[in-house]
Amino acid sequence: MADSTDLFLPSSFPYPITVVSLDAPLNSKVNRGSRLLSYSFVYKSKDPDTKPATRFGTWDSTIEGDLSRWSIKVGDVIPVARAKQQPVVSIVEPCKHGIQLGGLCALCGKDLTIIDYTGFSDASRASIQMTHSAFGPTVSLEEAQRIERETADHLLSSRKLSLIVDLDQTIVHATVDPTVGEWIEEGEAWEERQARKQNKSSTPADSDDSDEESEDEDEECNPNWEAIKDVKKFRLGPESFASPSSRQKGKHKMVEADGCMYYIKPRPGWKEFLEEASTKYEMHVYTMGTRAYAEQVCAIIDPDKKIFGNRLLSRDESGSLTQKSLQRLFPCDTSMVVIIDDRADVWEWSPNLVKVIPYDFFVGIGDINSTFLPKLDPSTVTAAPPPPAAEVKLPAAAPDGALASPTNSSDASPPSPGVGDANATGTSAENVLMVANNAALDAQLEERPLAKKEKELQEHEEEDAKSTPSPAPSPSPASPPTPEDKLEHPHRKALLKNDDTELQRVGKLLDEVHSRYFAAHSTRTGGSDRNKGISSNKAADVTRIIPRIRAETLEGCHILFSGLIPLDMRPETAEIWRSATMFGAKCYTDLTHEITHVVAAKRGTVKVDQARKRGNISIVSQLWLTESIAQWRRMDEKPYLLEDPAPASAIPSAAAAHMNEPSSEDEEDWEEAAPHNPGDLELSEIDWSAVNDEVDAAMEESDDEDSTYIGGGTGDDARSERSEQDDESVRSISAGNSPSPSNKRKRLRSVTPSDAGDAEFLRSPLSKRKKMTAERSGLSRLKEEITASSDKGSQNGSAPGSPSAMVEEYTKGDDEDEEDEDEDEEESDGGDLDDFLARELEEEEEEMG
Repeated sequence: MADSTDLFLPSSFPYPITVVSLDAPLNSKVNRGSRLLSYSFVYKSKDPDTKPATRFGTWDSTIEGDLSRWSIKVGDVIPVARAKQQPVVSIVEPCKHGIQLGGLCALCGKDLTIIDYTGFSDASRASIQMTHSAFGPTVSLEEAQRIERETADHLLSSRKLSLIVDLDQTIVHATVDPTVGEWIEEGEAWEERQARKQNKSSTPADSDDSDEESEDEDEECNPNWEAIKDVKKFRLGPESFASPSSRQKGKHKMVEADGCMYYIKPRPGWKEFLEEASTKYEMHVYTMGTRAYAEQVCAIIDPDKKIFGNRLLSRDESGSLTQKSLQRLFPCDTSMVVIIDDRADVWEWSPNLVKVIPYDFFVGIGDINSTFLPKLDPSTVTAAPPPPAAEVKLPAAAPDGALASPTNSSDASPPSPGVGDANATGTSAENVLMVANNAALDAQLEERPLAKKEKELQEHEEEDAKSTPSPAPSPSPASPPTPEDKLEHPHRKALLKNDDTELQRVGKLLDEVHSRYFAAHSTRTGGSDRNKGISSNKAADVTRIIPRIRAETLEGCHILFSGLIPLDMRPETAEIWRSATMFGAKCYTDLTHEITHVVAAKRGTVKVDQARKRGNISIVSQLWLTESIAQWRRMDEKPYLLEDPAPASAIPSAAAAHMNEPSSEDEEDWEEAAPHNPGDLELSEIDWSAVNDEVDAAMEESDDEDSTYIGGGTGDDARSERSEQDDESVRSISAGNSPSPSNKRKRLRSVTPSDAGDAEFLRSPLSKRKKMTAERSGLSRLKEEITASSDKGSQNGSAPGSPSAMVEEYTKGDDEDEEDEDEDEEESDGGDLDDFLARELEEEEEEMG
């Protein structure tokens, strides 16, 4: 006997109702529209003057079959809560129409598009699509559950899970840029010439062939050829991009008018990955591309249909251009389903997802079948945290075999005219997205982005070659190279790289998920009972296993963020915070003793400095977190550490170096290098004996009675003492020995009014003038005689131990002592000194006049 169908009372009844009669006896045959029962209810008018009145109603059957059971009896009062929870009658149907195709029941062939006065259509009883075709059969929820139980039993017996595979930027990368086609033609032509040369190498060749071969020897192969050898191509006609009525020709309508050529690059390791995964998973394709595109790509990667078979779902069948739905293929149970995709947002961050790093072989092209999708932030493209969302709800349905009355659920009602309008609006929005995607393909055809990038790379390489010195070529009688010779080989550096290893990492993760699932399943069932399926085995659930593996990535990491979360945002809502939490880390807003990592945008923030002082905390850049999330493994922190800036101990050395530089204006002027003139005196031309004589003369300048020695002596005593010291110092210099600080003499200074009051000044006008000039410029007469302007060697500084260096050191010591005294002097009477100098200049002008 077939299973009975339970019927519930409609929710539109005026509850509470009282059962007056059961009009269909047990075991009787009922038809669609047959009366099942009569009921009464109390009608309350909105008019307060009208008294409540008892009224009557009936309920007719919406299905046909044999009435097998009543759950109510005459006189029962049924409130609204009981009507929702308990069926009132059970009818055994000859066919439940659980599988439908094209408006007909696939089991009995009945036309299910007829709608009568009951308002119920049998077509609404099977609305779930489970096949990979848009025109495939639809099933009821009861039938879907039965199919999934059978599928689960089959997979368990084969020790397999289900795997949904994305195509673009997961297994392959595609472009329509015609530059790739040109590179392929160049590479194929080059290989053909090389093969022809090898064939002719063993046979004699005429002179013309020899010349041709010599030219071929100098020919350079396109460096991208090695990477694009396995690139496949196919053409899609205009029917794949737009309907015939909307096709228009124009500058931005090329693909819609003529179609285009696709170039497909399989990801490195794709063949081994698919073959290995097929031994542990039943694999399905789910892509944002069109059906025609997906079939062509699958013909490339699975020509024998041993991997995917006909299990292919495209955007033409999925019902959405911007989202992918796991319930489209597995409407009831997803505990055995794994997804690999390069985008998590289209899956709404499903717990079944294993995120794949996008494959970007054709540099800068991206996913050509979803250009209308929002661009992801590079910092979070590797893993986006799941936003808080409720569980996906299945269509409202009663228990197995139950059927709600047509007025009990809006899902059971036929579509209203408004639904058609909404569908039309959705179709219009999809058309806008398709037009935008076609425009992006047109842009690739016109702009040829790969050719532009190759040109930029070549120009950059040429600039580097110009800036890098190369050895001078040997003299040759050949003519100099022409510009054409320089551009003979336009391809000198490969733009495309064939070094991706992502599928190896993904394969290991899939193996881990598979082993953990069946380990949990064997533990639960004792390794024998596989017919129980997965519904009773909660531990064996990939929606728990995958998040657990993901959380193990940063388990034990306690992270403090610095400079990465805006101040006006709640930290818990930031994507980087949720990403870290999703992968097992614990995040904090303050520096506590639990912190193990500080993920910072830069050095020198308050949190970074505090963590550095505390010690035993890894201070890393955001890249460490991004890479760990992308690889699903904790990366070594050392390459990502934010190094401490120059320690405090290094500052004094820098300060000391600065202190060794000239500290006064006159010394800075003295050290300033003079520009080199061709006529400047060379170091080897200096007469050092004359220099010594000049030093003697400078030291023995006679100021007679108008000089006062620091030691207190005057006149002949002072001159005698000074002359003896000068002679001794000069002899020491001439012998190549630097005078010791103890032997340095004090330089004479003029007597200021503060020293002598109204006493008569003893210096002659000429010596006073020289003194004032030296004080103004900071240069003594001795310094002026051996400056850089007359001695080329002084531009780079005098060599240690040279006579020039010793003269400078000797005079510098005198100047420093004199400056010390002058500074004390200026602090006490700086204003008097200015007046004194002004008067002396006036006296000098009068005497010279």
